Amino acid sequence: MKNDNVKLKINKNPAKRDTKILIFDFLFFNFCRPLRLASSEASRRIGQSLLEMIFSIAILMTVSSAILALTTSNLVGQKESEFQIVANNLAREGVEVTRNIRDANWLAGRDWDEGLIDPLGISHRATAEFDAANNLWRLNFAPTSDVLYFSSNAGYNYAGLGQPTIFKRLLILEDICQVSGAAEEIKFPCLGGEQKIGIKVKAEVNWSERNRNRQVFLEETLYDWK
Repeated sequence: MKNDNVKLKINKNPAKRDTKILIFDFLFFNFCRPLRLASSEASRRIGQSLLEMIFSIAILMTVSSAILALTTSNLVGQKESEFQIVANNLAREGVEVTRNIRDANWLAGRDWDEGLIDPLGISHRATAEFDAANNLWRLNFAPTSDVLYFSSNAGYNYAGLGQPTIFKRLLILEDICQVSGAAEEIKFPCLGGEQKIGIKVKAEVNWSERNRNRQVFLEETLYDWK
């Protein structure tokens, strides 16, 4: 029976083994581990930078939207103000035309309300139209349209000169009637036995803006100076 020879290799130099472990530990802690930590730190910084960029973009978009909304609102408000000013001037012009006709009648010795009443006695609504041929204003009590046109030469007109505008103007004239004593009533027309002593004129200007109907009106009472 043969005996198996078992050889056990024993490291007779433990100092050499410990030296290898020390070298491994040195390399790991001084090179590998710092590289891993540096990589983790870089990833964290990149993630932080991305979040900062996202928040910056969000803030920029919010501020830009607010500025755009404010600018749009200012432009719309400015346009509405322009329309309001034009409408006020058109209403004022209608009243002034009526007053000038009354004044011209008085200066010429005519009936004070000539041209301010419907010859047929039917309507008390009219448009103020400029007669360029005779260089004077007239009231038309049978207008076909109350839409105003505008041209650089004729200005605002009902004759279809230039381009149609968004504005419509109509004058409403009612009688000021002396019913009894000093009592007055405004109506159309004065009844029998009542004296017509003046006219109340109302200039209405209508237009449509941003799907909304807008209106301004101006009223004035004009009396017979005689």
